[in-house]
Amino acid sequence: MLASSRLAPTPEHVDDLATACVRFVERALGLTLDYAPETLPLVDHWLRTGDASTSPELLELAAPAAGAYFGEVIRRALGGARWHAPPGEPRLWRLEYEHVFLAFNPIALAMEAATSAPSDGWTADFQLLPGDRATIEDALSRTTGDVREEDFYRLAVRYDVVEQIVETLRALAAARLELDRYFGPDSYVATDGSTPPTLH
Repeated sequence: MLASSRLAPTPEHVDDLATACVRFVERALGLTLDYAPETLPLVDHWLRTGDASTSPELLELAAPAAGAYFGEVIRRALGGARWHAPPGEPRLWRLEYEHVFLAFNPIALAMEAATSAPSDGWTADFQLLPGDRATIEDALSRTTGDVREEDFYRLAVRYDVVEQIVETLRALAAARLELDRYFGPDSYVATDGSTPPTLH
């Protein structure tokens, strides 16, 4: 894991949503989430079997909470990522990595986890540099090729995908002697308004 003194703390409104996810799951399943990757199947179960799975209104509340929790699990377990989370605009939220170029919206991934399908108006793509795309696609094809279609959207599976992408990008950076390369917020500005390089 790469430590970074530049990483900002979790924004309060994101932390509040992640904490709400912990409460929701505890109330529904009687189990307490502790931000470990092993808890993500519980979040998947809650999203797919709770009221949010049948109510669009409740889904709009549950998915941001689950996505914030998912993002925090990734930040804590894999390190090196910061939140871009304008208050009140979860469709624009993303985790941005500092020492490799990777960004994605955990809320959008939670929406897909709840519905087992792409969600209109949400972008759940992984944003990469064009030169890294082929290497990442090859790495993922070797490690996730046996995932069943019904499991593809689960947060537990998406965590494995993110972990594989991060490990591959870090290996590429090491091979290129670019481990000290830094991608600040300005590096990701284009992902707000133009079409970035993506991998779904």
